[in-house]
Amino acid sequence: MMEKDVIKKIFERFNEPIIPEASIERWINKFDKTDKTAALMLLDQIEFHSQPRLIRETKALHARVIKRLDAGGFDAEKLSDVDYSREFTCKSGDVVSYLYRKSNLIPTVDFKTFDWLSAQTAADPGRFKDRALVILDDYIGTGSQFIFQFIGRSEDDIRVMNSFKKVYLASYIIHESALEKFWMLADGLIDDVIRVEEKQFPDVDMSSDEDDLRKALSLLDWRNIELIYLDVDYPILSDANRSLSRQEKEEISRLIRAFSHEGYSGTSFLEGHHTFFYGAPNSLPEILWPLFKRVEDLSVYTRGTEKIIEQTGEVVRYNIDEEA
Repeated sequence: MMEKDVIKKIFERFNEPIIPEASIERWINKFDKTDKTAALMLLDQIEFHSQPRLIRETKALHARVIKRLDAGGFDAEKLSDVDYSREFTCKSGDVVSYLYRKSNLIPTVDFKTFDWLSAQTAADPGRFKDRALVILDDYIGTGSQFIFQFIGRSEDDIRVMNSFKKVYLASYIIHESALEKFWMLADGLIDDVIRVEEKQFPDVDMSSDEDDLRKALSLLDWRNIELIYLDVDYPILSDANRSLSRQEKEEISRLIRAFSHEGYSGTSFLEGHHTFFYGAPNSLPEILWPLFKRVEDLSVYTRGTEKIIEQTGEVVRYNIDEEA
């Protein structure tokens, strides 16, 4: 297949207004002739979650959440004993919460910020003892943000999590690296998780607060957290990826290494497959970041009137067409 044909095929598969065919061509043309083939192979490996695709996936994710809530003895029909939240207040969290709420016709009042939940549990630790908490995320890479920042460094978040009868962590995609850590935590292998974290992030010195992290992580019942997801991500160059031959993986590996910069580059070492219409997770190979930059102006997705994302304690405006 000719280069132009491959680019057109990728463009049509992405179906993304912010990444026109010309942008893909410009990215490909940065490479010399010997590297273009590998660059095209790498780009063709990417799973792009466009807005229409993500809305479909949001409904599919909700169906799985409902099934697990029902199995856990909760009100899966009216959600009368279910609360929703997200880890951090940020653009991706707001977009995911909005799409989830709108696509599945869930009342705004069911969505709570962790600040609000923290205040409620501080006043009444037993308030949510018969309720379920669903925490939404789009992509869980190493799991480090949830484990070592969200939980490991917040007594308030630990109190909130322990106050619910059951916690469900729901995301579209989870990387196998995060799955491994959550399995370890469920088995009580906290030290092993810390060792994995230190190996993945050798430039981060955890020695000064390792004891505090170990104590904090031991305060949470990790078996009470159930993971719900649509797909497991894995490194593009791993044995699990059978869509590429060994030689093709070697060519892509050479390209990734040649164009990576020295020093910290986020979690790009995960070499994941997935990116979203509003921005790329850092688990994507670094070489792809310029093409899948974060979208600051979402008005390109508007075909109707402006929609308002209402969260407890905040109002954020985004131009997103929920009917796409």
